[in-house]
Amino acid sequence: MVTQRPQETPNSTDTTTSAAGRARFRRTGTVGAVGASVVLAMSVLSACSDGDSSTDAGTTPIEDAGSTSDSAAEPADTAAGTPADSGDNAGDNGSNGSSGGEGRCTADGLDITLGQSQGAAGSLLLDVDFTNSASEDCTLSGFPGIALVDDAGDPIGAPAVREDNAPGGVVDLRPGDSATAALKISRAENYDDQTCGPTPADGLQVIVPEETDTTVLNFTDGSGDLTQVTACSDDSVELLSVQPLTAGA
Repeated sequence: MVTQRPQETPNSTDTTTSAAGRARFRRTGTVGAVGASVVLAMSVLSACSDGDSSTDAGTTPIEDAGSTSDSAAEPADTAAGTPADSGDNAGDNGSNGSSGGEGRCTADGLDITLGQSQGAAGSLLLDVDFTNSASEDCTLSGFPGIALVDDAGDPIGAPAVREDNAPGGVVDLRPGDSATAALKISRAENYDDQTCGPTPADGLQVIVPEETDTTVLNFTDGSGDLTQVTACSDDSVELLSVQPLTAGA
């Protein structure tokens, strides 16, 4: 007779122990999580408290920086306005053409004439005079525009080049006072005919500095030396050179 032994069931003690252990593990984990939460909450509160302090502490430097910027802006505004005022004043002085306040001489207020002339080696020296014919003071400065003209008053060849190395400046002219521009006319005979294209010249075309109106002066109104002036029709030949205006005639 075979006796069947009942099937062994798992050890109840082991099962209970394992279940209890798992339960303890879960309770321990829960406690740990709660503890961590508490610690975390305390840390957050501490951080918030510290953050508020930092914010308060940082407020004052920000306000101070703003105050500094405001105070710095005022000198900047003042400094920016200064050059503009200086420029306006400079413009006023420049428009008068002279520190004395006289206006610039214009063609319709000047009597332009041929002055003294004399022959020189290979050239002719001639003064062109500018007399203030107006009733008010005026000023002249710089170089007049000058060119030789034919009998019809049309320019011939190249205009006078400027002698920048000659002294000059602003000339104050009272009514009746004169200024002079010294002109040098090289003789066309010094150049080859094919290069020069010699043409008889009957006078000068004169333009007052900073003006556009022209005045024609006939050589017949001057000395005998001027009746024999020859121009070069080729404008590559520069026969004329002029010095800046100076006081006197």
